Amino acid sequence: MSRSTRVDGVEYGSSGQIQARHAMQGPRTADMTGREHSDDWQRYIAAVDLGSNSFHMVIARENEQGGIQIVDKVREMVRLGAGLQIDGNLSQASRSRAVSCLERFRQRLQSIPRHRIRAVGTNTFRAAKNSQHFQVQAEQALGHPISVISGHEEARLIYLGAAFDLFVTKRKRLVIDIGGGSTELIVGSGFTPLAMDSLYIGCVSLTRRFFENGKITTDRIARAKRMVQRELETIVRKYRKEGWDEVVGTSGTIKATDRISRQLGIKEDWISASGVDAIEEWILECGHSAGLSWVSEQRREVFVGGFMILATIFREFGCDRIEVSEGALREGVAYDLIDRLHDEDSRFNGVRNLASLFGPDERQAQRVQSLAVSFLEQVEDGWGLKRPIYRKLLIWGAQLHEIGIGISYSHHHLHGAYMIENSDMNGFSRQVQRILALLVKNSRQKLHLSEEEWMTPEWAMAAKKLTVLLRLAITMYRGRSDMDLDGINILIRENGLVLTINPDWKMAHPLTMFDLETERAYLKSVGLNMQISPDSP
Repeated sequence: MSRSTRVDGVEYGSSGQIQARHAMQGPRTADMTGREHSDDWQRYIAAVDLGSNSFHMVIARENEQGGIQIVDKVREMVRLGAGLQIDGNLSQASRSRAVSCLERFRQRLQSIPRHRIRAVGTNTFRAAKNSQHFQVQAEQALGHPISVISGHEEARLIYLGAAFDLFVTKRKRLVIDIGGGSTELIVGSGFTPLAMDSLYIGCVSLTRRFFENGKITTDRIARAKRMVQRELETIVRKYRKEGWDEVVGTSGTIKATDRISRQLGIKEDWISASGVDAIEEWILECGHSAGLSWVSEQRREVFVGGFMILATIFREFGCDRIEVSEGALREGVAYDLIDRLHDEDSRFNGVRNLASLFGPDERQAQRVQSLAVSFLEQVEDGWGLKRPIYRKLLIWGAQLHEIGIGISYSHHHLHGAYMIENSDMNGFSRQVQRILALLVKNSRQKLHLSEEEWMTPEWAMAAKKLTVLLRLAITMYRGRSDMDLDGINILIRENGLVLTINPDWKMAHPLTMFDLETERAYLKSVGLNMQISPDSP
């Protein structure tokens, strides 16, 4: 278990060495030197976790063996979730606390390459009605984009962080993470999660509902437990059927529970049933959150809500012990970022998993993908589409553009877009998943681009251009057979593009030419002119 120090409410963690997935052969090793290699910042990465209770930042250095060495950790108790008002908006005070924290984080990130930084927002970013406006403020303060992730993705990353912190084993683990606004439960083996759920209860939200003024009574505890039981009742049977060999807990509530258990004289090196019972008795004796002297001042106000979630899970799931892991969401974000930097992007698995549910024509998807990428390579400089994410979005759009046929051919692009936007897809932020859905929605027939209102101007323009490339590739391969497309190229013009096609090819493919003329009209309706050379005006 790593050591850390606290200064003015901010926790600074010591460094540690943890192997990356493809290089890991055994348990993690520790390097407590804490030295940073400032001569090579191209090896550094940063992961920022913007939770409902605390904001975390991890700085790590990639080593030559494929592992990462954590060199710095920063944590601030921002209590963003506590700022959710009755109308669903975040209060000005909570937004100001968050922005001030992110401005401090920004200084620490300045020397790290932008593509080696990832920031994620969790439950409160998902829940707040004014989240979009606040996200703009937060990104300006941090100086970096923030990916708002789903509960499913949060659970996956938490499991990844915990798995890297523990011994490599094939034993199945139940991982529990109690955050400020949500609680994640995951069963997995090795680095692979097998069942995941995110519950809309957390230490901040449960405390606000049942222990708002700090008073602790038997009745309040009973009502809090009943609410947690209601949240758990739909998933307990599924998890018991899946089974597990050991239970692991991560993050602040569980770490605090472990410390208090020891202070109450419980001798086990884990959280046990006797420890949970002893803490509940102690909480009742204290009678008020202000009297919880063995809880840090920063956590004291929300500890009771978090502990009631833990105690209820412990009993409802029939646990006998919970081990404590230092790995959590921020570490999972760091490892996932390393995978992306080494072309092991988990989002490709998410796309494959979704496609497999509907059984689209893989050969057709590959045809469309190859041509769309070929078109992209011809225009990426002139159209400003050089970022790797643009190529990935085009590939994913090609792979998923026909999944809606599994529901109905009629309007299958709309069915596919709905499935993409509302599915749990590994690795995706809500923003990127929504943009992918928009590409598929606009992959055929009339263009619907009103959704651009929720995107930045940069993303709106990129999505429009990627949509054009995907549509053209689909149109060219409407015949669903391999064709010789040599000599078919795209040229950029100021107000649109030119599609150059060999005259002999035109004569041999009259239906495709008719479809391209139809496509020209669709594109013109959104202000983009396409000329088909050499004959069309």
